[in-house]
Amino acid sequence: MAKQTRTIVGLPLTPDLLRELGAFDEFPSESFNPDGNWVNTYRIWTCHGYRESGNQSVGSLQIRRTIDTAKSFTLSVRRQVVQTDGLVNIIEATIKCGNNQLASPIQWDVWSRFVGPDNKPLEQLERKETGPATQAVDRTTGDWCLFEAVQRLAFDKQTSLSFDLLEGLTLFKAGHRLFYRGAYPTKAPGADLLHCFVQLGSGILPYEYWLDKSHRLLMTTSMNKACVLDKEAEKIIARRT
Repeated sequence: MAKQTRTIVGLPLTPDLLRELGAFDEFPSESFNPDGNWVNTYRIWTCHGYRESGNQSVGSLQIRRTIDTAKSFTLSVRRQVVQTDGLVNIIEATIKCGNNQLASPIQWDVWSRFVGPDNKPLEQLERKETGPATQAVDRTTGDWCLFEAVQRLAFDKQTSLSFDLLEGLTLFKAGHRLFYRGAYPTKAPGADLLHCFVQLGSGILPYEYWLDKSHRLLMTTSMNKACVLDKEAEKIIARRT
């Protein structure tokens, strides 16, 4: 029996490398206004270290932005992740955000639940949490809020923000920084140049945010995981489960 060849990736994930590995084919070309009402849907994709196998979509993340007033907007979040044992974790959140540079959360509701392979909910694993209705704290944001906030930042080497992070709106992590790193050419159809922001901080792996010229967030990368803009993401995960 011939030995199966496995080639180690051996490089950090970038948009061009993700395309080589089959994570996506091309970027969307429709117009985008980060200050308006919009819906961005992403596939959550993982790389197991080899080019030939083990790379797959494991979930979806949808973020919907709805303007409330001149001072606030609402993010509606739905995340699905397929577990190795056939369970699906579904998180739904409604976040009222202050209209500042960090989309600081003012009030939120988070509902986390698990669904088994038989599509029946596991009620003992269900959890609901509500955040306080207080004034927005300018130095605080959430990981899902950053998907919105980064789209309103200037493509400028002077752009740099310091903040504290609420991961999943439940876990506080102090001392984070988000900064603009620069513009990079890409071979993928739909965009010849992408702009990159980098997030560093305690308790997380470094994150890179990749945006097109209209400031639409096309993907994020962090070690072996990526979120890739794909309006069919929820259908792909539904077929898998």
